[in-house]
Amino acid sequence: MLGYTLGQFRGFLAACERSDAARDARLLSLLAIGTRGEARNLDQALDRLADRAQSR
Repeated sequence: MLGYTLGQFRGFLAACERSDAARDARLLSLLAIGTRGEARNLDQALDRLADRAQSR
């Protein structure tokens, strides 16, 4: 990053902000499922997340 131009650095920061916003949206969705969803739906969501985590 030390060799980045100001424009490149701003682009990098913008990409970080978008990534953070996407992560926050996913977290909020999971919280909503956990607080108002049925246990069956929560189990399914957890299974999908576990599958994704193992496939990386």
